Amino acid sequence: MMQTKKAYLYIRVSTDEQADKGYSLKYQEDSLKRFCEYQGYEVVAVYKEDYSAKTFNRPVFRQLLTILKKNRNQNSLLLFTKWDRFSRNAPEAYAMISQLNKLGVEPQASEQPLDMAIPESKIMLAFYLSAPDADNARRALNVKTTMRTIKKGGRWVSTAPKGFKNIRYEDGRATIVPNENAKHVVWVFEEIAKDILSADEVRRLANKRGFAVSRSYFWTMIRNPLYYGKIFVPAYKDEQADLIDSVHEALISEELFNKVQDILNGKKRATNVNVHQQEELPLRGFLTCSRCGSRLTGSASKGKLLRYFYYHCQHGCKERYRADLANKEAISELQVISAKKEALQLYRIILEKELKKTSKEVGEDNKKVITEINKHRERIANAETMMLDKEMDISEYKAIKGRYETKIRQLEAEMQNATPRTADYRKYLDFGFNLLQNVDTVYAGGNAHLKNQILCSIFAEKLVFEETKYRTPVYHEALALILNADKDLGGNEKGQSQNNLTLSSGVVPTGIEPVSKV
Repeated sequence: MMQTKKAYLYIRVSTDEQADKGYSLKYQEDSLKRFCEYQGYEVVAVYKEDYSAKTFNRPVFRQLLTILKKNRNQNSLLLFTKWDRFSRNAPEAYAMISQLNKLGVEPQASEQPLDMAIPESKIMLAFYLSAPDADNARRALNVKTTMRTIKKGGRWVSTAPKGFKNIRYEDGRATIVPNENAKHVVWVFEEIAKDILSADEVRRLANKRGFAVSRSYFWTMIRNPLYYGKIFVPAYKDEQADLIDSVHEALISEELFNKVQDILNGKKRATNVNVHQQEELPLRGFLTCSRCGSRLTGSASKGKLLRYFYYHCQHGCKERYRADLANKEAISELQVISAKKEALQLYRIILEKELKKTSKEVGEDNKKVITEINKHRERIANAETMMLDKEMDISEYKAIKGRYETKIRQLEAEMQNATPRTADYRKYLDFGFNLLQNVDTVYAGGNAHLKNQILCSIFAEKLVFEETKYRTPVYHEALALILNADKDLGGNEKGQSQNNLTLSSGVVPTGIEPVSKV
């Protein structure tokens, strides 16, 4: 008397197949049970799965395989409706069929049955297995070609990066437009361009400002040319990689993007300074016409015995005044800063406290990165074990290994860049605050190049000289905070100092290169 065959039913459907082709788990189960009833097979168990068939690394299938290994050589069947329910990858399918046969299990499709005792059945099996594999390859090629064509047209159709959101035009075309995070993205690029804080320190400050972004995504973001209006199209076959002008709005300028890349690559460009600037005209380029708003230039007039220097407008406004008076008054403006010694000292204490705190945070972040790196290495080791046990194809192992090794290198680079630079900051704090406390004296005794650096580092906008005085100057943010804070340090009417001083920290007011003359 023949032993009744035991049938393990395997039912699989992926979300897109169920939506596009009408496959359903219920349909497959009913069809397989009718088939077993007609053939007289005993249904042992039903395994259902919603997972892609590109590989056999599927949770339910691996569970099923474990059961079959425990019950080997029991004249069993692994039943599914069609061969593409079993696999959509021909090389892996052949390897799995061989593994199942060694366990005494016959894989079979109820709607595409094959008698493997007949040699010609192997041809049909090759067709059934290759057809879905070819279909996958064709779909992937179509998607890749379509996406490449769209990118070459300057449109971004993938998930919008930080700072943008996906929209569609009335005609159905997809694009991206700036969203509420755009201001944060611009701020990040501008802060890195200052080359005061490291990129990772800027990221942490951005998080505190409400811009939630992970470390790995942050590094991808600040390298993406999409933010200055370019879309990268990778090389393909005989076509070279290219940067295409985008149709979406750029958030930053190309100049700012390139400056950030130079800083990240350790190639900060030298600031162009007019080395031929005349010592008598140090303010040339820093003054604005009070009448028309144009930038003033400077020149000399010959007297009988001496040359006299003037700053003047070139647009017919007749704005003109003596350079020596404007130069002298500029020193008086700098004396205002030098007089704020108490505020400067307090601000330095706050900055040093923040730097120590930052150093500790970087150390904690590095521990988290090391943990993540170790996880990736463990995944590579697990994949290698599966490959050696022939549970994973070598090509899949290489792909996994390459992907995680890339992530490891990226994390290691980020960790190295985030190394605390407290010692460097102390050096710049020493120089910067000593300079600020004596800025008028240093400026008066410096050459034109040094004066240029001091003016650039202190004033956020051009100066306007009227009659014999400057209009109230606009300082860079950090310096403005210090000068405003001094109002609280001035004390009350009885001469007592106030203790309710609140300062914002996080920005180091440096930017002037140490000069031997100083």
